[in-house]
Amino acid sequence: MKDTSKISYEALMAPGLKEILGQVSVTCKAIGVDFFMVGAIARNVWFASHEEASRGTKDIDFAVYIPDISKYNQLRERLLADYGYRDSTENAYCLLSPNGNQVDLLPFGEIESEGKVMIQGKGLVSINLDGFREVFEQGLEKVRLGEELYAVCNIASVIILKLVAFDDRPEHRLKDLLDIAGILQSYPYLEDEHIWSKHFDLYESERSHEDVAMIGLGREMRKIVETNEKLHARLKSILKKGITGESRLADHMVLNSKKEGVEQKRHVLKNLLQGLDF
Repeated sequence: MKDTSKISYEALMAPGLKEILGQVSVTCKAIGVDFFMVGAIARNVWFASHEEASRGTKDIDFAVYIPDISKYNQLRERLLADYGYRDSTENAYCLLSPNGNQVDLLPFGEIESEGKVMIQGKGLVSINLDGFREVFEQGLEKVRLGEELYAVCNIASVIILKLVAFDDRPEHRLKDLLDIAGILQSYPYLEDEHIWSKHFDLYESERSHEDVAMIGLGREMRKIVETNEKLHARLKSILKKGITGESRLADHMVLNSKKEGVEQKRHVLKNLLQGLDF
């Protein structure tokens, strides 16, 4: 697990994160469960590690390794009792911090049944968490915030989980595609040294740096999911549907229609798919 250089809370553009992260960390240690940061916070960690600004967010998402439902209930009950969190009426996996942040506690591990987690509550009660275990085992890095080290998705893991989230609920997850598009647009330049050192062989076919970067990123995604044939196949299917137009994946990745088009995004997806197949 890579240890990134120290990053400031301010750089992560998430008001309330310091207090929430400390509270969740203390509670998880007390009941003996592991957690890591996902979603917008993980995206912002990557941008901040390259001294790049990112978008602000009030949504703070954690994946929590849970052996059984009693541990998950303990986690929620302690946050409610000790720190004044409140239940959400829209999502059973979400708590509201005293400052109004939405804090998603996404349980995975032995709590899953046939790839899904279902708990009692209001609003959304069943979720599919494909990829979380693989990310936990192969796709995390450490970020130093203050004096503490915390686990967070690496950028290949962020792409994997956002693709799966879109595929699960495409009508509700269009923002994930904008996040993916922004990451893929920046990746060839922010990860320039990494691409040259880890994927130099790809330049032998006179590919552009941008193409090499996307194929290399696809390779790194494959390393995370290759132990799970079903998940590997699902990711390839998601990309193929975007390439052929069966889904609107590529359409919703266009950030500026005056400078780029759907075909350009399909080309990017083809390169990611090639890396997944390497």
